[in-house]
Amino acid sequence: MPRDNAELQSILSGLLAVEAPITAVIPMTTGFSNDTYLIEGPDLILRLPPAAGAMLDGHDVIGQARVYAALGSTPGAPPVPRIVLVEECADLLGAPFFIMGRIAGESVNDIDMQPWFTDTSDAVRRQMCHDWVSAFGKLALLKPLDVLGAPVSPEGDLRMWQRFANGAQCPQLVDMIERLLRTPAPISGKPAVIQGDSKLSNLMWDDYRISAMLDWEMSLNGDPLADLGYMLYLFESDFHTATRAPKLPGMLKRDEVITLWEQVSGRSAKGIIWHEIAQVAKITAIIAEGSNMLTTGRSNDPKLAYFKANLDYYLGVVGAMLAGSGF
Repeated sequence: MPRDNAELQSILSGLLAVEAPITAVIPMTTGFSNDTYLIEGPDLILRLPPAAGAMLDGHDVIGQARVYAALGSTPGAPPVPRIVLVEECADLLGAPFFIMGRIAGESVNDIDMQPWFTDTSDAVRRQMCHDWVSAFGKLALLKPLDVLGAPVSPEGDLRMWQRFANGAQCPQLVDMIERLLRTPAPISGKPAVIQGDSKLSNLMWDDYRISAMLDWEMSLNGDPLADLGYMLYLFESDFHTATRAPKLPGMLKRDEVITLWEQVSGRSAKGIIWHEIAQVAKITAIIAEGSNMLTTGRSNDPKLAYFKANLDYYLGVVGAMLAGSGF
């Protein structure tokens, strides 16, 4: 059920001690992990659990606030929003929520890329791509955060997504994951922080420089090859095409991404194909759950039609990667 924006404004006006009065609470994005609102006036961001219910079993909204707070006080961590208020009780807004500072800049839209990104020079896009890869290479230098719990092995993380695929009633994916798990995952070194969703759109850009790294709901302590593997799926390989942004002139090629990540992280990417397959399987498990939600009537969100329409493609990619890589 949609939330009443005027009621949110009234409640937050009585709650926040801010110099500028709240003039409006405006929906910005709705997703499967958070609903995001702009608190106009003091220029803050409100995040609530999705009104339609969460799809993923990652960090809940309060867990995400704790991750942001921990990163904000950790030297060497990427820039993240400042946490202003965390409310664990559901009494005020009907759900737990947190409020954070608004970050200057804008993210690159996955689907409808903005002219400031598509119409800039090849050299600027190349620098942005370099900064994107480097940001996750630097994250691999970050020691595990207590807030993320004990380190998780690549196999342990993939087992979790296998269970997720099973719950999504996708036995084909369950079997393909089992096939990959017969081979131990290559390890690049000691556990570090993994963001878990290392796509370009999870970075904020201000004047073509990174101003924040967002969306940590799938973060954990583990092997950083996971973030590289996820990122590589976005670049063309023998098994899949590139996604929209990496197709543009100036963007790095797959081999350049791997080389740069190794240079920045100080780790070897040997065996990265295991991790890339695991990350595509994770994405496919999420696609399968979205498709299942629509098919079973648990959700009528029109965005889920994309999940249903593309499930077979993603399953085909996982199968091709397994066969082509000898797993």
